[in-house]
Amino acid sequence: MVDSVRGIRVLDGEEANKYLEIINIFHNVAQKYDCRYIKLPTIEKDELFTRTVGENTDIVTKQMFSFADKKGRNLVLRPEGTAGVVRHHVEMNYNNMNKYYYSDQMFRYERPQKGRYREFHQVGAEIIGYETGSVLEIFSILQLSNDFLENCVPTNTKYRFEINSIGSSDDRKNYNKELTAYFKKNITKLSDDSVNRLDKNPLRILDSKDKNDITISKDAPKISEYRSDESNKQFSELTQKLKDSKIPYLENPHLVRGLDYYNDFTFEIVPENSKGSQDALGGGGQYDDLSNLLGGKEINGVGVAFGVDRIMELS
Repeated sequence: MVDSVRGIRVLDGEEANKYLEIINIFHNVAQKYDCRYIKLPTIEKDELFTRTVGENTDIVTKQMFSFADKKGRNLVLRPEGTAGVVRHHVEMNYNNMNKYYYSDQMFRYERPQKGRYREFHQVGAEIIGYETGSVLEIFSILQLSNDFLENCVPTNTKYRFEINSIGSSDDRKNYNKELTAYFKKNITKLSDDSVNRLDKNPLRILDSKDKNDITISKDAPKISEYRSDESNKQFSELTQKLKDSKIPYLENPHLVRGLDYYNDFTFEIVPENSKGSQDALGGGGQYDDLSNLLGGKEINGVGVAFGVDRIMELS
């Protein structure tokens, strides 16, 4: 008998029905928010992700399923959805705002464990091309996320939005200088991965899952001390909207997400008994520079993605 590949599973019976139910709920909620369905390619050029997700992220350095085709071109199995959606938007040269949603399998070479597989299922939504300075579209993604979870997680499962603003690219340049200086003082306590990231992208250290890195990061400078007035104003408006809507949230000053294309508002949604971002049901944020990285003009964007397998584990 030929065994199945480690970290890749078959959904059958009750599990398959549960999967379909979650997918259908997301389809209905996304369409309620005027998003249209987009089907993404499974195979992409590796450059799509090295340029956008970031060369020093775990996804690119450790987790991508990469291979060369018969002509020697470097290809990968899609590890996430946002970059592909934005690339499509840029290729089509859209000038108006577009709202998308997707439901697809993703692939990452991770250590298989409960709710985490090498082939996994994601649903996501993206709003691209909205007006600069508007918080309505960002909040719409938060509302969509909350509506989806209210309809698909068990009623006894409590969750919260952990939120942060990582500021603009200029804000982060100043912040990175202070962050680098702080971590260099503690370099002997950092993991090897974090030492390698120190001069390339110190912000990634805040996303480390290493216990020592997490302990050291607790006393690191906070991005809130380096954000511009504009970024602070936007963050304040969004926290007020969450409060007014009674959507449960917690400000997490060290939340940076695991992808380099984010700016300003970022978030993760975690169960109340969460031990950290490894338990996140979903997450997202703004990516106003992403289209630039793909050769297009600067276009505002915001999105969210959910791990369907993790949501299935709740029920």
